[in-house]
Amino acid sequence: MSVAELDARAAEAYTAYVSHLHGCLPCQGGDDCAPGTRLREAWKAARNTSLRAHRPAHPATT
Repeated sequence: MSVAELDARAAEAYTAYVSHLHGCLPCQGGDDCAPGTRLREAWKAARNTSLRAHRPAHPATT
């Protein structure tokens, strides 16, 4: 998967999470609901994968 595709997935996950937050009263009050928690974790995972793809590869050490 290309870096651009990973960036797009992270952006989609973030959009889904923020959209959920705007419509969920428990999440707005700081009490995360199960779907909100899953969306936040999915966004974080996608974001971290995207960030790792932007890092240069480390040379092999022997």
